[in-house]
Amino acid sequence: MRRRWLGLVAIVVALGAGAVSEVQDHPAAAEAPSGYVDVQFDTGITIQSLNADGTTPTLAQQGFQTLPIPPGKTSGEFLDELRARPDILTAEAATRVHAAQLPNDPYYDYDGVNQAQYLAQIGAPAAWDLSTGSSQVVVAVLDSGIDLGHPDLGGRLWENPIDNLSDGIDRDNNGYPNDRYGYRFVDLTAKNIALCGYTATRGPNVQDDMGSTGDPRAHGTLVSGIIAAAGNNGQGVAGVAWNTRLMTVKVLDCEGKGWMANVAQGIEYAVKNGARIINISVASDGSITANESSVLRAALQMAQNAGVIVVAAAGNEARTGDVGTRYPAAYTDFPNLIGVGASNNLNGNEWATYSNYGPAVDFAAPGNRIVSTTRSDLGLTAPYAEVGTEGGTSFSTALTSGMFALMMARNTRLSAADYIQIARDAATPATPAAHGQNWAGAGIINIGAAVARVPMSIEGAPLKDWRDVPAGTLIEAVIDGNTCGSTTSQSFGFLGRYSIRVKSTADQANCGQPGKTVQLYVGGLPALPTFTWGAPNQDLGLRDKEVSSVSPPPGSLVVQTLTGSWANIAHLEPTGQLPGAASGLPTPWTAIFKWDAVKATLGNNGAYRRFFRGLPSYTSDYPVITQYDAYWVDAPAPNVASPNPYPPAGRAVSLQAGWNNFTYTGTSRSVDDALRSIGGQWLQVLEYDNASGQWRSHLPVTATHPRVLNDFGGLFTLKVYWVLMKDDASLVMD
Repeated sequence: MRRRWLGLVAIVVALGAGAVSEVQDHPAAAEAPSGYVDVQFDTGITIQSLNADGTTPTLAQQGFQTLPIPPGKTSGEFLDELRARPDILTAEAATRVHAAQLPNDPYYDYDGVNQAQYLAQIGAPAAWDLSTGSSQVVVAVLDSGIDLGHPDLGGRLWENPIDNLSDGIDRDNNGYPNDRYGYRFVDLTAKNIALCGYTATRGPNVQDDMGSTGDPRAHGTLVSGIIAAAGNNGQGVAGVAWNTRLMTVKVLDCEGKGWMANVAQGIEYAVKNGARIINISVASDGSITANESSVLRAALQMAQNAGVIVVAAAGNEARTGDVGTRYPAAYTDFPNLIGVGASNNLNGNEWATYSNYGPAVDFAAPGNRIVSTTRSDLGLTAPYAEVGTEGGTSFSTALTSGMFALMMARNTRLSAADYIQIARDAATPATPAAHGQNWAGAGIINIGAAVARVPMSIEGAPLKDWRDVPAGTLIEAVIDGNTCGSTTSQSFGFLGRYSIRVKSTADQANCGQPGKTVQLYVGGLPALPTFTWGAPNQDLGLRDKEVSSVSPPPGSLVVQTLTGSWANIAHLEPTGQLPGAASGLPTPWTAIFKWDAVKATLGNNGAYRRFFRGLPSYTSDYPVITQYDAYWVDAPAPNVASPNPYPPAGRAVSLQAGWNNFTYTGTSRSVDDALRSIGGQWLQVLEYDNASGQWRSHLPVTATHPRVLNDFGGLFTLKVYWVLMKDDASLVMD
């Protein structure tokens, strides 16, 4: 079988991981155990239990352990002995796993280098128009490790920012000392001690040690490059999600062999350390029916509880007649677990005849002639390789993980169920196979269509006039007059919340696309602010967005309430001499008092200027009333209606330290927004409700004074307010 390395120039960057210490779980000796068994001791703690801090119990807390088979005993004898013990809930033979890209018969051929032949078929170029990935999305690769010094993976590796030394100290107390790039879980055998040079089962050394110069089976590095090799950097290959970070979880030894309990430990590690996607391009060895694993099931439940998507290979045993989907992919009772089969991208994406099939398969993806990264420390001309025409579901799995990484990058705030459903809706229907069974689930992945369908999500507080609305209030998202999403508000105590999904134009015609304005409506009224559909590589997941519908501004006539007693109103007629300038007031009004913040009285700043109707002029010190003056008037009950002066934007009023009474002439806005030109200089805003004769108050919102304690939340056009100032300032209203 002919193999060749890609003739591409590569610069090897040494990351300098240095020497690492290792935690010795099992003794490193030539007399390594003949095998292992997986047991669960009865600790009284189950996956449904919660720790005091609300976290899910660890596998160890649930009693799971891997025990070496004692010398002189067979696996069956040891299992019988364990199963007879009352303190053990389950005892199972440890399940072997192997790299899923390695079929029962090896199929490798590196002639004909061309990523486009398969990436174009699944829409990757279209996806890159919207997203090339995000460093906020972490994909854990459970495999043979990753070449930490590969030039196309530099800057793509997840790093523990706290525990990144090699001194044996667990600085972040996560149970895995010095896990700078991830952790290794590989049980010792006499063979891997001799062949791989291992001295401990666990430790931070996650360097890929699989493969050789003549045999490029650096499986973990191949898989990692498919997911996240740097793109558009002028060298090597482009991964599906160029900017995604890879968490390295080594569960296979230098031969690509491992144990299912190690996979379970790797899942637990990935979940605990923040991975959002777990790629498992490994599959169970041996007979299909013998591969049920309680510890694996418990680990998958942990991932399910944490909302982590687990993407697993179906396996490559179809030609052997043992065609059922391999574990972990075989489980059908975990909605977040995605089983992936392979399509033959060299033959119209029909079923790849090596790919296992069955009801557990959720998607298929190309598996043939896939180009990716391989180890840079093998003395090769360039560290890249092409998998031959008889590829593997490992690579189909990696392409699928890359798809989910791009979707998450486009909107980081959706649930696992959301991403999975979008991918199902976007998939290309698969051609039925001759065997007549499910081999592709929802279909062939379509990365471009999936990323294009990712919605905008907006969460926050829904308000009307900057006050919380009742539960059940309709919230709608409108783009260019089209309703592209709707929901209803919820209430938590006195506070309201909303969470709305806004469809993309790929999901509903004339909806979201980059640059489009998204207008929310609260209770049928347009709300502020509006939102812009994010440009490529901008996150469409928005949180803590307070939106408020706003009562319409006054029309051509402005009506102000008078009740037959004192009322605080605005002078909207032209400037002029009193009493004639106040001819719009109903008669007989008796007096007008205007607060003057700089008038001195008895040594204090701030006093009223007064005009008394019908009394001699010397009794008044307020002869001229100016348009937009705010004042008190003692007048009869009929309301006053004034022509709207439509005040120009940019009007400014001088405010003095202390209390000020003014007419707000800007566009209706939240208090903070309306007073933004005076920043933190104000202490309190008051409004006198003429109809009820009550004062209403607004204080700055703080942790100790939440929004619900305020009587109002906005300033409205041509309304009258009082503001308490720390210092002199100029309020500009627009």
